[in-house]
Amino acid sequence: MQNFQPTASDWLQKWQSTGTTVSSRELLYYRQFPIRPPFRLNKGVSMLSGTQQSPWRGRGMDFSEVRHYQAGDDIRAIDWRVTARTGKTHTKLFTEEKERPVFVCVDYSASMHFGSELLFKAVFAAHVAAAIAWGTVKAGDRIGGLIFNDQSAREIKPQGRQQGVLNFIQTLVKSFPAADTNTTHANKSHSAPQTLNHQLQRLLQLAHPGSDIFLISDFSQMNETSVALLKGLKRHSAVIALHISDPFEHALPTAAIKLNATDGTETAPLHLDSPAFLRAYKEKSAALTQQQQNWFKQAGLPVLALSAATPLEQQWRLPATGGLRSGAAKHGVRKS
Repeated sequence: MQNFQPTASDWLQKWQSTGTTVSSRELLYYRQFPIRPPFRLNKGVSMLSGTQQSPWRGRGMDFSEVRHYQAGDDIRAIDWRVTARTGKTHTKLFTEEKERPVFVCVDYSASMHFGSELLFKAVFAAHVAAAIAWGTVKAGDRIGGLIFNDQSAREIKPQGRQQGVLNFIQTLVKSFPAADTNTTHANKSHSAPQTLNHQLQRLLQLAHPGSDIFLISDFSQMNETSVALLKGLKRHSAVIALHISDPFEHALPTAAIKLNATDGTETAPLHLDSPAFLRAYKEKSAALTQQQQNWFKQAGLPVLALSAATPLEQQWRLPATGGLRSGAAKHGVRKS
C-alpha cells in the first residue's frame, strides 16, 4: 500500500493559505510545530530574567551550592546555618538565569515575491519566521526582529510569552506588501527604500550581545558590504542565514513554448524550447549561488538552504517534542 503524498493544494488547504499572501491564520498553524533555534554558538551578557542559565555563578534566582567563604565574596550571601554547624564560614552560590533575545530579520523585497510550485518565497519566509517565533517563546526566550520590503521596514522589540509571538505574527502580516496599506503604522520606522544592508546596519544597533539572529532571505541583494556587516554582527551574537529559493531559480523546465518574464519594468524572453538557453540559464544560476556561498564563507556564517516549493515540515523535520535535534543536516535541512 502506497503512502499518501499530500499535493500542493492539500497543503494550502491545511494552512488555509493562498500561497501568494500571508494571513495570521496560517501562521498560527506553527503553534503546534514550533522550531527551536538550532544553535547556541556563543553566549554573551543578557538580562537577569528568563530560563537560560548562565555558565557562571553569582547572586540570582536559583540556589546552586554552598562553599567555603573566599575573600571578596558578598557577605550577604553567607550561609549562617552551615557556618554555625561547621565552625567555618560558608557562602551560598546562585545560578543566574537569563532570557536570550532572538531577532528574526524577514525579507519581503521584490525578488521574494515569486513561487513556481507551492508558496511565494516571501510567504514561505513568513512560515519559517512564525515557526521560529513559536519555538523561541516556548523556550522562554523573547522574540523580536526586523521585517522589511522595498519601501518600508518595521522593528519589533523582543517580547516574551504568547503576546510576544502574536505581536510578531501581526507585524509579519501587516508588513507583507499586499497588505501594507497603512502608511501611518506606529512601528513603521523608515520611508526611504530599504535593502538587506540597511537591516544589517540596524541590527548592529538593536541586537544586544548574546542575541540570536536569524536572517531569512533569498540574499539577492547580498554584496561585499553585507560581508563586513555580517562580521560585525557575529562579534557579539550568534547569526544564521536561512537561504530561501525556488526550483525555477536553479533550472527551468523544458517545454515546446516561449514565454516572457517581467519584473514589472523590464521584459525578457524565456526560450524553454532551446537547450542552449536552458543550459546558459542553469550555469548563470549556479554562478550566482556560488558567489553567495563565497560571501557566506567570507563572513563565517552558517547557512541553511530551504525551498519554497516544499512544506517546511518536510525539510525541517520535527521530533515529537516539537523542537529541533542538533545537526540540521540529519533532519532534512540541506546546508548551503
